[in-house]
Amino acid sequence: MTSKYCVLGRVIEDNIQADRYIAIVQKQADTALFLFSSRGIPCSSEGDLSVEDVIKINEDFHLRQNNVNRQSSIDDFDPLKNTEQVVDLYIGKKNLRVLLQDALSAKSLIGWIQKAQNQLPQGAPQGLPSSFAWTDKYRHSQSGCLFAANPHHQDNPFFHDTFNPGSTDNPFQEDVFDPLKYMNISDGQKRVVATDYVPRRQKAMSADMNTGETMSALRKTESRDSIDLIGDYYGDEDNTNGGVPDSLKLITNQLGIPGSGVELVNNLKPTTMREHVVKHYMRQREEEFTYKKHYTIFCGTWNVNGQNPPVTLKQWLERVPDPPDIYVIGFQELDLSNQAYVFSDSRKEEQWKNAVRKSLPVKGKYRKVKLIRMVGIMMLVYVKESLVPDVPPSLVDADTVATGIMGIMGNKGGVGVRMTLHNTSLCFINTHLAAHQEEYERRNQDYRDVESKMRFKNFAPPLTISEHDQVFWIGDLNYRINGLDIDKVKTMIDKMKYRDLLSYDQLHQQLGRSDVFKGYKEGIIGFRPTYKYDTGTNEWDSSEKSRIPAWCDRILYKGAGIEQVHYISHPDLTISDHKPVSSLFNVEVKVVDREKSNKVYEDVMKKLDRLENDYLPQVKLDKTEFQFKDVMFIEKKADILTVCNIGQVPVEFEFINKLEEQSYCQPWLKITPYKSVITPGSSCEIRLEVLVDKSCVATLDASNHVLDDILVLHLTGGKDFFITVNGNFIPSSFGCSLEALVQMHGPIRETPTAQLIEIEQPGSLMSRDLTQGGRLYAVPKEVWRLVDHIWHYGRDEEELFQQRGLKNELAAIRDCLDTGVPDKIPGSVHSVTEALLLFLECLPDPVIPSRVYYRSLECSGNYMLCKQVISEIPEHHKNLFRYLCAFLRELLNHSDKNKLDISILASIFGEIFLRPPPNTLIRSLSTPAGKAKAMEEEMKRTAFVTHFLSNEFDE
Repeated sequence: MTSKYCVLGRVIEDNIQADRYIAIVQKQADTALFLFSSRGIPCSSEGDLSVEDVIKINEDFHLRQNNVNRQSSIDDFDPLKNTEQVVDLYIGKKNLRVLLQDALSAKSLIGWIQKAQNQLPQGAPQGLPSSFAWTDKYRHSQSGCLFAANPHHQDNPFFHDTFNPGSTDNPFQEDVFDPLKYMNISDGQKRVVATDYVPRRQKAMSADMNTGETMSALRKTESRDSIDLIGDYYGDEDNTNGGVPDSLKLITNQLGIPGSGVELVNNLKPTTMREHVVKHYMRQREEEFTYKKHYTIFCGTWNVNGQNPPVTLKQWLERVPDPPDIYVIGFQELDLSNQAYVFSDSRKEEQWKNAVRKSLPVKGKYRKVKLIRMVGIMMLVYVKESLVPDVPPSLVDADTVATGIMGIMGNKGGVGVRMTLHNTSLCFINTHLAAHQEEYERRNQDYRDVESKMRFKNFAPPLTISEHDQVFWIGDLNYRINGLDIDKVKTMIDKMKYRDLLSYDQLHQQLGRSDVFKGYKEGIIGFRPTYKYDTGTNEWDSSEKSRIPAWCDRILYKGAGIEQVHYISHPDLTISDHKPVSSLFNVEVKVVDREKSNKVYEDVMKKLDRLENDYLPQVKLDKTEFQFKDVMFIEKKADILTVCNIGQVPVEFEFINKLEEQSYCQPWLKITPYKSVITPGSSCEIRLEVLVDKSCVATLDASNHVLDDILVLHLTGGKDFFITVNGNFIPSSFGCSLEALVQMHGPIRETPTAQLIEIEQPGSLMSRDLTQGGRLYAVPKEVWRLVDHIWHYGRDEEELFQQRGLKNELAAIRDCLDTGVPDKIPGSVHSVTEALLLFLECLPDPVIPSRVYYRSLECSGNYMLCKQVISEIPEHHKNLFRYLCAFLRELLNHSDKNKLDISILASIFGEIFLRPPPNTLIRSLSTPAGKAKAMEEEMKRTAFVTHFLSNEFDE
């Protein structure tokens, strides 16, 4: 590791200024910015320095230089200069401003950064993990947030949770570098060690919500923050494993060959393009350098109904002759408290984790690979201690997908963990799908959402579930028995006619016959249905509802080399209304023969050398123009672009950003895959999907309903192709401004375009002459229709605002509101409640205008101050807020029937009513301080709304 340059500057974030030493640090092909704080400025001793942040200079890193007049708000930096030099650093969506003393300092810093950027590969290899693993021992928030870090406290799947924790020595203690060499100060031979402390990261729930940057972003990022990295596994980071270049390590790691020792021929170092191609060819020929080895995997699932763990779980986890190599244990309904739905902390997590750990076989020592939780859905993965060297830490990842209301309530959905064992990728999914006998299609929709949205983002591009060699899907899938009355079902169970009964099972009827769990298998079920029992007994549900017994709890699997040994339930555990289920598998794993892999790699590299010297990349596109007509809100349209490799060499393509644009496509367009490698004679089908959803509908108003984009398809080492995408969007009331909605008398599809343009103009409401016979709605008629429907048909319905609607019903509700017909809103009451939330979420300016967002948070602890904020917002915003709060209070008056809770409602509508101003600099959620700040804002939003749900609002 080498420090190339260091300069003193002022770092500015969120209007907070701090003097920092900024060092350019290189290690092999990677370059990063290290920010150092100092006890004194200027620094006189190396002992005064400490590492505060590390920012990776990668594809997400951009910079811009400005001149700032010294009379600005930051002119106190150096009053002797006429101008300061400002360098804006953009890391993803974050912005960090660096103020430097003079032009020379700025020029030098920018020069080093640009040099590092020019040395970047053309793109990360497909499916390969992100680089900069050596920076994991220091805190790198990638946000510019200045938080100290302590390498002792990095989460580590095999370090923090073990029955026999070995040494706790810091593996990074001697890995240091000398920034002082470039600071013109002298301090002998001393060296700086990164030893800044922060509290240990909290393990927290998360939800992949695909919405906003508040509760959803917080929970999602907490999931990412919980990812375990085995930072000390490879020992000394400066050891290059026998001279293996970093680029080759990426390939071999992705193939599951940690430290393979493969050496390059003639000292050739592959480029990023080669990494793609080498990976492809090595995969094609892996049978030449791999052999099979067998391991055992124990999968268990249990809906624990919010109960505390029993004294032991051994009767569930030790029902195997020999300790398995891998344990995968999933829970549902871990915590049913309202706090678990609203906030991230749950004491049940630690209780059940400890119960599992104490109940694992004594014969085997196990280490935790991962714990991931989203509300009440939790999964733990353990491996035998002897397998630790065969599970590369950089290839362990996790994600969550919430399928609750609006995709932000994590009471339903799934969590996933992936890892690589030797040369085989394993994926484990734990889900809790929609409940109730009749909600067959909602369960299918939940499955589709988890399957399509789960992304393991430690890889570039992110990996999907289907891209793994072996997948194990466990959980409370909630599929029921249809077509038989309860007495008939119980009689068949008593006679153990399980096979006959399974023909009426909703899941069994679909496996192999639909897209639901396509490709998955399930073992023979030879046990009684696992639901529903009277708690504490083995007796069927005797409550008033008397639910029909069902096999809700299932274990499915997919992939080659999997043999199921047993599939059983555990009726002796009676604390829940569900019984736990387990299955033991023998799996075949590919192991690399290092000597053979060296020879194959050498052959691949020689072949590539010949091809690259003789040929250029050539492709043929089947078309370059795409037309999407009559695109409607939340309704997907898709087309396929086929790219054929007609040349003699593999071709790497990627869609790249156009000049001065932040993305390669418009937000309403999705391209899959956006980059890949095509071998000679092969083709790649690229899916172009158009979807106008809540994230972009507000930008497509009546004056701008044309969909238009130009895509740039770039060939590495070749030319660019330009692809045009055109279409038209059918305007919808979803996404209209509140100002326009209260002026719109008829359905939006019957309103002339010229009138829509007029009422959408800022200030149109102020200029409207009401003395000429015009009138305004107190609240939008669309909101009134939705509220009125919920009140008449759903005020006593359980799980209001917690159970999601069906997509086809949401589309029908959209058409009803936009056309005015039919008179009665179609769909279930749960679809109507989701439509109401979605409608409010699509408002360009929220119910409580975003300009008073931070003031609202400041006042959240005092009801009188909160009332003062509401009294000062525009009349149409105030009317809507009061109307909705009155409606919610009335629903709470029926809580004895609908079971609504004020804290859950306040949390949901706090997210809807209060949104930060657009383009707000979002604080990093990858740090404890950033997460704490986001959690604080979430609690304040909830507190603000709670005041108005628990009190009558009178001005």
